[in-house]
Amino acid sequence: MSQKNEELYLNIEKLPDYFQRMIEQVHIKTGAAAEIILPTLLSVMSLSCQDSFDIEPISGRKYPLSLYHVVLARSGCRKSTVYKLLTKAISEFEQQLEQDFYIERDNYERSLVLWNVKFSALNKCYQKALNQGIKVNEAFFNLEECLVQKPVAPIKKRLVINDSTSEGLAQELGDGYPVLSLMSDEAGELFESSLLRKTPLLNSLWCAEGKSVSRASRDNYVIKDCRFSLLLMVQPALFDSFMDKKGKKAKSSGFLARSLLVDLDQIQQLCEIKNVSHSTELSLADLSATLINHLQKGIKRRENDEERHCITLALDAQGAWNGYYQAVKKMMEPGGELHAYDDYASRFMEHASRIAGVMQMFMTPDSTVVTLETLESAVYITQWHLNHFIKKIDDFKEVSDAEKLLLWLEEHLVSNKSYDFRRNDIIKNGPYSLRRSDRLRPALEKLQQEAKVQLFEKNGINYVKFTGARMTPEELAERLNIPLSSRGVFILNNSPR
Repeated sequence: MSQKNEELYLNIEKLPDYFQRMIEQVHIKTGAAAEIILPTLLSVMSLSCQDSFDIEPISGRKYPLSLYHVVLARSGCRKSTVYKLLTKAISEFEQQLEQDFYIERDNYERSLVLWNVKFSALNKCYQKALNQGIKVNEAFFNLEECLVQKPVAPIKKRLVINDSTSEGLAQELGDGYPVLSLMSDEAGELFESSLLRKTPLLNSLWCAEGKSVSRASRDNYVIKDCRFSLLLMVQPALFDSFMDKKGKKAKSSGFLARSLLVDLDQIQQLCEIKNVSHSTELSLADLSATLINHLQKGIKRRENDEERHCITLALDAQGAWNGYYQAVKKMMEPGGELHAYDDYASRFMEHASRIAGVMQMFMTPDSTVVTLETLESAVYITQWHLNHFIKKIDDFKEVSDAEKLLLWLEEHLVSNKSYDFRRNDIIKNGPYSLRRSDRLRPALEKLQQEAKVQLFEKNGINYVKFTGARMTPEELAERLNIPLSSRGVFILNNSPR
């Protein structure tokens, strides 16, 4: 990793032309960085199509299109400006839905009054028929038919909420409309709330899993067939405070690995947005129209009780998906680049698939086939977020005993004059916390499993061979001023015995 952390930089030229032009349009209107625009853009897109589509990159693996974005940017980065611009069409559509709800509610209340009158009359007729034993079946049929015709209360459709507790969110999805996005351009307080202290609910919602919620003070309710997405914009200092207090739990629970994180404080050079297009054919109005179209289709699908459309990959994209999957799987093995980050890595291709599905449904709204170009762009975006995840986790993670020992071995390789360390010397002079056999042994065993060390005995002495050293035998020989003619000696060999 370079000191400039260049892997944290965003290159929008690796995105499809559609997204380059959209980012340019938003940048022209707001002056904001692409690093803020892109996750916000993907978030509103995810919200609009998450209830209409799922994606199945390969047979048997079907994922929702819901995305969790966490954007860390200081005050003055124009994140609120971008947020308001890109959510404007959704807010206006939500206002129209609210007006429709009030009309439906008024109609429902009138219908309910009339139904209650009819029900009361038929119920009396049925009771009379039972008492007299005359026309009981007919009275029963009429009452049953009336019960079936009881007006159903309309459900208020809320598409976006800006704040919630864990209990409030569960109730909203269980009792209300089960399609929602929590979006906030000032999410600092949310990171202090119960919502992010109780992440199992958020984890279940990301997976689109049903959940039964029990409360002692109220009726139980069930969250089912729901779709939920997340966009949290927060100042880096507030997020770092959250990581200090709750970061270990947030990571171990899997919430951070389900999130697509970007930290603008870690990017020394923001992406340069060039004039990638001089055409006015594609505008933010086109984006808004597609957003609303997907939202309307999702509502209609649910009203008609239809299945979601399933997005698939083109044949060449399927081949590439399998290749990426195998490569990531290899890097998750002990000693691999992603072994320490396997919580995110195990979801890498799911993240990429979700992003690819969302992107494709805006570039080609009438086609449910993801192209190779779209998949490769989605993989690039996922890798960019993974790099930010790794940087943030590394900044806050506690150094394990095995890591402490690995660093100590590397630092003392020259003074030891060999890759072979005596175990007793490590107990006497090694990291202070490992100067006990019961602490040292597990660390050595872990490093041996990762092929970083090899444990052996010679002449009754226990040794630790440092096979995973970054310093090569040639470099060690130079540091020890050993002549070329003598560099083949055994002590400078770090190969396993």
